[in-house]
Amino acid sequence: MIDYGSGYSSSWRMMVVDRDTWAATDEMVGLMSASVERDSDSDLMESGSATFDGELGDGEFWGRLEMLAEQGSEVERHAIATLLFSPGDSTATVSGRVTECSGRSVLAPADDRKLLAGTYAPFGSDGAAYAASMLRACTPAPVLVEGSFTISENYVFAEGTTYLEAARTIVDGAGWRIAIAGDGSIVIGPKPTEAALMLDAAHASLLGVEVGVNGSLEGVPNRYIAVDGEEQALAIDDDPDNPASVVNRGRYVDMYDSSPQRVDGESLVAYARRKLAEANESLESRTYTREWWPDVTCNDLVVGSMATVDLDCTMRVVSQSLEIGNGVTISERAEVLR
Repeated sequence: MIDYGSGYSSSWRMMVVDRDTWAATDEMVGLMSASVERDSDSDLMESGSATFDGELGDGEFWGRLEMLAEQGSEVERHAIATLLFSPGDSTATVSGRVTECSGRSVLAPADDRKLLAGTYAPFGSDGAAYAASMLRACTPAPVLVEGSFTISENYVFAEGTTYLEAARTIVDGAGWRIAIAGDGSIVIGPKPTEAALMLDAAHASLLGVEVGVNGSLEGVPNRYIAVDGEEQALAIDDDPDNPASVVNRGRYVDMYDSSPQRVDGESLVAYARRKLAEANESLESRTYTREWWPDVTCNDLVVGSMATVDLDCTMRVVSQSLEIGNGVTISERAEVLR
C-alpha cells in the first residue's frame, strides 16, 4: 500500500466510460491537463475541465480521470473524478489543435430533467429510496443508498422542479448527504461520523505551510421558526457557550421555514430543533492546502491534532479544488464542528 504522505510518482490518463456498463473502456489520447472542483453547496457538487492535444468531435462523453501512482514496487490506480465532458473552444496552431473540454458531474442529467405537475414524495415512504429513484431515472451512474428514513407527510414539488432539486430537497431535509465517488458512483446516506483523514503529526507532511482561520456569526440563526399550515413551532438557542445564541447576542436572528419536511415521525418542534442545530453545527472554517489522500470528498470528516497551526479540531469538508500535476494538490475548505 502506498504511503501518500511520502514521495511517490504519478501519471495521468482519461478513460472513456461506457454509459451502459459504467466501466472504463478506451484511454483517450492527447490529455494535456485537467482540474476538478468540488463544492457541497453547489447544485452539481462537482465540475472539472480537461485540455486535449487534438480534435475530439462535437459530442459529449463520459470521461474518468485516473491517476496511476508508484512508490517503490507498489502501484495503485485511483479514479479521481468521472464527469460528463463537452468539447468546447479549440486553438489551432502550426503543430496541431488544442481542445478545451468542460466537465459536469454525474448529477447533471438529473439537473437537466424537469418534473411534471403533481409529482410528490408520499407520506410514509422511504425518503432515501425516493431520492435515489429520482437520480436513477436520469443518470447512468450507479446510485447507492446507505440506510433509510421515513417521510412524515406528503411533499409536493412545484411544476418545473428538476429531478436533482427533488432529490436534494428530500436528502437535505433529513440532514443526510449526496456524495460522489471518484468512479462517479453516487451515495445517499447520513453524513459521516468517522474521520476520513487524520491531520496529525504522522501526516504532517501532507499539509501546506499556511492555514486560514475564518469565522463569522453573520447569518447564523439562534431562533428557528417552522410553520406547517396552522401549526407553528419555535426552537431557540440560549446556550451560553454558543457565541451565536440569543443569550450572547442579546437579539434574535431568525430562520423562517414555511415548507418543513419532517422525517421519521418527528414533531414540528423536534424538526425545528434539529434544523436549528444543523444551522449551528459550525461557526468557523479552516482553509489549507494539502497533498492528496484517497477517498476524501465533500461532507467527509477531517480530524486535526496540530494546535500550532489552529488545526486541533474536527472539521467537515465543504469544498475542494484539485490541481493535477506531479500528484494531486488539494486546496480545501472545511467547517469546524462545535
